[in-house]
Amino acid sequence: MALAAFIPRPAAATQKFGPIQLSGNLQTQNLVRHPDDAHYEFIQNRNTARIQFDYDWLQSGLFYGKYNIPFIESSHLFVVYRGVYDSIYDTTPGFFEKSDIHGRAYPGLKTGQFLDIFDRATKVGVPNAAGSFTRLTRTQLSISGLTHGERDALKFDNQLREAYADIKFRTIPLTIRAGRQQIVWGETDNFRMLDRANPLDLTWHFQQEIPAPAFGWDQIRRPLWMFKFLYDLGDVWKLSQNFLEWYWNPGDWFPAKQAFLPRPWGLRFYDPLTNVVDGAFFDGTCFALSRIKETRGPRKGEPRCVALMNGTKLFEHGDYARNPLENSQVGVRYHAMAPFGLEFTLNYFYQRWSGDDGTNYAPIRGLAKNDVNNARAVQLYTKGIFPAEFIAPYVHTLGLSANYSDEAYTQTVFRAETVYDVGIPFFDLQKITVIDVPAVPGVTKKNMWKGMIGFDRPTWIKTVNKKSTILLTGQFFWHYLVNNPGCNAEEVAKLTPDQRARGGSCLAGGLDLPSSVRIPTNTPVFRDKIRTWEALATFAAIS
Repeated sequence: MALAAFIPRPAAATQKFGPIQLSGNLQTQNLVRHPDDAHYEFIQNRNTARIQFDYDWLQSGLFYGKYNIPFIESSHLFVVYRGVYDSIYDTTPGFFEKSDIHGRAYPGLKTGQFLDIFDRATKVGVPNAAGSFTRLTRTQLSISGLTHGERDALKFDNQLREAYADIKFRTIPLTIRAGRQQIVWGETDNFRMLDRANPLDLTWHFQQEIPAPAFGWDQIRRPLWMFKFLYDLGDVWKLSQNFLEWYWNPGDWFPAKQAFLPRPWGLRFYDPLTNVVDGAFFDGTCFALSRIKETRGPRKGEPRCVALMNGTKLFEHGDYARNPLENSQVGVRYHAMAPFGLEFTLNYFYQRWSGDDGTNYAPIRGLAKNDVNNARAVQLYTKGIFPAEFIAPYVHTLGLSANYSDEAYTQTVFRAETVYDVGIPFFDLQKITVIDVPAVPGVTKKNMWKGMIGFDRPTWIKTVNKKSTILLTGQFFWHYLVNNPGCNAEEVAKLTPDQRARGGSCLAGGLDLPSSVRIPTNTPVFRDKIRTWEALATFAAIS
């Protein structure tokens, strides 16, 4: 459980000098996590400074009120900087989660005994260069186990959050926004569908914190250098407020940023590649063939892998260059309002899959098993390269959003949003790779339909707040996987590779893959089931 404590109102200030406005705020947030009423630790002491610069440098066609600029009606410069210091990486709290997402799935000292990762590391230990086992300490598994340099890299966050110019033309109804920015489309909260132009930084937080503006999606989107265009179409037939909006990201794109244990915000398991307990870069064929040896830590002197294929890095970049030719992203939407008050948009995206909307996708792809790749895998292993790569494939997305304010009967705003994604990667046990220990299945692409319906209603509840209304908001989400074959992946994984290859497609989630310690034949793995339908409802009251 986590508690938010000592969160004062942000201290803010604004100064205006003619067309220039300078503003900023200071904010601190402290979070406590505790497993029971007797133990707790601060897991966040985040101190944030924001500085915002606004400059109306061109108005009524005049720059600085003096110089006529042809073709341009107005222009505005907007810059936001954010600096963060989180002191827990200096105080290094000793509390951490003893059990990761896999639970008691690690073999113990006795036959049939299963331990959590903490007990496996501290009671059984990890292999060492001498041929025995080294038992890890509590410190080695916590934030204290990170090096000083690693903690320094995590405790500071200095970002130019936004830096763009808006340009409105005189002779045509076109506005261009160029620069580092966030593009926000859609109607959903908590889970994203159309709001996908900017990937998320999930090391900052997920969606659990106090809502915007101090927190919220605006603080965890990864701002990107993009061009956004808005063309005002005026009235079309019986529709009003018609405009066409589109954007182009000329190569400045990253996937969603993730973190692993022992960091308090992130995925609830240690790095599946580099953790010393059962990381894929240790043990297995990496241990048997790699010519590169670990230089520090409890596995010092042991052979290990050090990288993925093709220069890729997990959750950081795939096999592409960050240029307009290989990494461009585009999106377009049409907006209009019907005579009876329905506001709607039609949307299309063509961009890489960022992996931040809750879909249980496959982030890595191993070499398919055949004679050529078997030989190639041996060559890669000897160089310390794990024969798999991080992937972020291009996905086509069609979408629709709408909202309607019913003032006559319910005084409620109804919202809806839906998308159809084409080509999302999933792990498929039928597709065999050269990686048998740990077992990484091949990848197949599937289509998904996702949607949301929701409502917002301001309501007087005087027993709670006598001075203002309370916003009641609810949402119902669904995900539907098209043509999901359905299977018991945990049982299918026990078959031989030839048997799996002859069988039908069997999808599995990426959160419970096997490792060199947790193998399919004698430990619970592949329990992360891919379901055809998934649904979730949320409700909140905000005062």
